[in-house]
Amino acid sequence: MTAALAFALAFAFTPLGGVATANATRHGNDAHKPVEVSVGDSGIHAPDSAQAGLVDFHVKTDDPKGRSLQALRPRHGVSIHKVLTDLAMAVGDNPAAAAKAVSSIRDEAELYGGAHVTPSVSETFTTPITAGTVTLLDFTAFLKDPAHPVTHTLELHGNPSSKERADFPDSIVTTKHTEAGPRFEVHGLHKAEENILAHNASDEIHEVALQPVKPGTTDEQIQKAFSSPSAGEPPFTGPPLGLGAISPGRTTLLTMHHLPPGTYALICFVPDDKTGHPHVAMGMHKVVVLK
Repeated sequence: MTAALAFALAFAFTPLGGVATANATRHGNDAHKPVEVSVGDSGIHAPDSAQAGLVDFHVKTDDPKGRSLQALRPRHGVSIHKVLTDLAMAVGDNPAAAAKAVSSIRDEAELYGGAHVTPSVSETFTTPITAGTVTLLDFTAFLKDPAHPVTHTLELHGNPSSKERADFPDSIVTTKHTEAGPRFEVHGLHKAEENILAHNASDEIHEVALQPVKPGTTDEQIQKAFSSPSAGEPPFTGPPLGLGAISPGRTTLLTMHHLPPGTYALICFVPDDKTGHPHVAMGMHKVVVLK
């Protein structure tokens, strides 16, 4: 990672004109306490309001199978019902419909990220959000029953402080388009306790899921599992962790608390806006060993 790249992304992440600094933290500021979110079979439990600006979402679950939360906001003139209707098509089993739907969602809503969590690994994702309404969606429940979405409305208020700074990242993961298709570009990411600055440099929606896999797993094996019906199940050893979907151009800081060292695969399951197939099937995966 070049110093120029780290500086550029850190600056982009701090929309208030300041550059993130090493070891800086905002958690001691009462005006910017993390938004505590728990998600599980009993629904989403979170405050009804919070301060706009750089928002920290600390997400946890008691679901032993893991849970996924997504934060989003419909753009002006678009209803949340319309966004969720298109999202239901995007996660369906019709690739052509999924491609059309995910293209619509890209234009209809701002996706701020989210968290794939387990009882042993909670996560904090930090991202700049202006005042207004944010919808928190239980994405796990949505996948099971899109007709009955489980949501929580969070009202962000106030003006961002010019003193806000985010923690400086230990590693940077960029989602981007290449001649070979959508890919992850990774700088750093060698230790389990590292925080990750995720930047979507693509014109599509992407996520940065972190899936535990068997030691020795290769990207070739993952590709085969998703491209060949006879290859068997992917070599996953547990539910996904990592960051939910973010819109093109967005940057989000992710911290995974108590992540065990081991072998993981960065994966994007978002459907492609042309083929409707998950980006992972198009080669968007990267095995990393975290110590």
